[in-house]
Amino acid sequence: MATYTNLDDEIISQSALESFVKILAPFRAFSTNFSAAPGTRGANVLVPLVSGLTATTFGGSYAVSGGTKSVVTISLSQHKIVHIGQDDITAANSSASSLESFGRQQGAALALLVLQDVLSLVTTANFSLATAVASTAMDVPQLRKARLDLNQNDVPAEPRSMLIDCTPYDALLGVTNFVQAHMFRDNNVLADGKVMRAAGFDFHELNNLFASGASVMAFAAHPNAIAVAMRYLQPQDPSAYESAYAVTDPETGITLGLRKHYDANTGTRYLNMECNYGYSKGLTTAGRVIKRTD
Repeated sequence: MATYTNLDDEIISQSALESFVKILAPFRAFSTNFSAAPGTRGANVLVPLVSGLTATTFGGSYAVSGGTKSVVTISLSQHKIVHIGQDDITAANSSASSLESFGRQQGAALALLVLQDVLSLVTTANFSLATAVASTAMDVPQLRKARLDLNQNDVPAEPRSMLIDCTPYDALLGVTNFVQAHMFRDNNVLADGKVMRAAGFDFHELNNLFASGASVMAFAAHPNAIAVAMRYLQPQDPSAYESAYAVTDPETGITLGLRKHYDANTGTRYLNMECNYGYSKGLTTAGRVIKRTD
């Protein structure tokens, strides 16, 4: 049971949100519907997917529908939580703790579990295989193959993302011509060991978050590939808690819930961070899997 000297939920929640949003940055690769509005577990959220838009010569009328719009219905069926507890003895005998540090750890733990859950969709049962190679042999040809597959399926060139495990990502950093080309444009390659963009993809480095049995090491995706929804899970009786509220990032809408209460029977104060969300496969043509052979 994690313990805190002073359960200041304002400090903890903001620090937790900072880490939560940072780790969920790969969600930018997907279609999302995030909101701090209350949503009960099991409720449905609609996420639109738009494809097939084309330009044509004006034919004399504006009353023409174009493109294909589909809707993914997502059930808010997933509920992840990180628990914190502090009993009276611990509170009386502990020295001051860094609440910001613990908050960041709490947000990070919750985000990693949510992200890993959503990435369980990334299998060759859901998306076609682009290519396969040893994880330590990842190179530009594999990126090109994924890019070509998406192009040939008329997937929009923007935006596209490459979610890639740390081992093949490291292999890319060892490809001299690849790294040198990026060094001229972005000094983050040397300063932080980061390649932010290549072959039309925004890169997101992961660490063993793809399903272990699927042998996936990278996923090339347009937002239409996966849809994710998130809502605040509001308590039935908020007044039963010391604190109960949504913590939301104003830019992305990414939301987690905080609940704090004291149990007089156990002499323990509890602070929980939770995420109420759901996800679904979108358009199968909008994603390509790169598998490892080792």
